[in-house]
Amino acid sequence: MKHATATAALAAMGVLATTTAMTVGAPPAEAKTIAGDCSLTVDGKVYVDIKKTCRIEFMGGDGSFTINAGTTKPGYFAYVTMMEKGLASVSWNETPKSMSAQAPLGEDFRRKGGCWIGKRAKVCAFKG
Repeated sequence: MKHATATAALAAMGVLATTTAMTVGAPPAEAKTIAGDCSLTVDGKVYVDIKKTCRIEFMGGDGSFTINAGTTKPGYFAYVTMMEKGLASVSWNETPKSMSAQAPLGEDFRRKGGCWIGKRAKVCAFKG
């Protein structure tokens, strides 16, 4: 995808870049997955820190997304699910071999730049 086309696609998805941070908004149906930087920190420990190749997948058209899910690499992933404007719940797989995000991290996540921050964890997603 050429740079101008990629920029237009990101703009159409509601992704607003400041430096390299992105704000995840509601994407149209045709724009579901992008590659970028992502991180997941739980209780002060970094579990995911991927540069340029993190799979960021948008779900449901409301701004909900996953980081590092559905990849062939074993590891951790997280789901960020929009609950209401400005508030999200987050869950993760907690065990790297688990294929479901069965462990809730809370429903207190608020967006700050390209990150969603709650009492126990922080999930960040940045365009590549």
